[in-house]
Amino acid sequence: MPSIAKHIYPQMVWRDREKKLWNSIHKKALKNLPEERVRLRVMEALIQRGWSKHRISTEEAIGKLGDTSMRTDLICYSQQFDPKLLVECKAEYISISAKTAEQVARYNQKVGAPYLLMTNGISDFWYAIDENSGKVNELQNQPELLNKEQQQLEYDFDDWKQRGFAGEKASPELRLWLKETLPDLWLSSSDAKVQFLTFSNSPSDIDLNHYYRIVQTSETRRLALTTLNTAFGGNRFVIILNKENENKAVLEINLDVLFAEKNGNSSVYSRQGIKTFDLSNYIDLKSITKVDNIVKEFDKLFIEYVD
Repeated sequence: MPSIAKHIYPQMVWRDREKKLWNSIHKKALKNLPEERVRLRVMEALIQRGWSKHRISTEEAIGKLGDTSMRTDLICYSQQFDPKLLVECKAEYISISAKTAEQVARYNQKVGAPYLLMTNGISDFWYAIDENSGKVNELQNQPELLNKEQQQLEYDFDDWKQRGFAGEKASPELRLWLKETLPDLWLSSSDAKVQFLTFSNSPSDIDLNHYYRIVQTSETRRLALTTLNTAFGGNRFVIILNKENENKAVLEINLDVLFAEKNGNSSVYSRQGIKTFDLSNYIDLKSITKVDNIVKEFDKLFIEYVD
């Protein structure tokens, strides 16, 4: 079934110009690793559904398997601090398999939780342990231990900033544009694919490793779009053109400069070199907040500059 962490993005912080994940329970910056992103997303989803953060443990040591220490991803405890839910998290690109089920069942022999959750942040698999036979039964619906209905998420500007999608230096006009655009980009109920993309290098000095919305614009063309903040609170809009499964060009828009109506606010990086220009001569981005319209405009721009 769809994950309870859908549309939830982990909090991020900058430390020495490096983008890291923020664990709100331990108040600690962590390495930006795939499984850690999923764990933080699921943890926040559980808290939103009514579980106290004071009754969630992470990476709890539960013994050894041979020479290997066993640590759980998440354990949720009852008010009497009995284990109620054991959660096993995998990276978003890893499919949940029988091997995953064996792992979480083996861990639960040490934990003794009546409910199990296996998740990659995209799909959830819930199980209940029969208290008489000990049999593991797969559930078709989320168990009643989550005592709140899943609500439509509403992020304010601080939420977007904490998750790395907006920077604190945004002008009032830019903030309004981001508040209108970001929900359609990241919280839409459409089937648009959202994926964390990692790059070994970047054409500019910003960290491109982030969540992107992937849009197929033709049989051979895809655009990956994101907004992100910089280490110093700046705002960028990044669009990557992928053609025939190869990244052909990156468009980086300095939103702070664009909304200040200054020239040189955008750059296209491709094999042809770097082209810096004023986006306002081609697209009136300030007047467009719907993602479908933004995609159409930038797809046409890439056709003009790259194809």
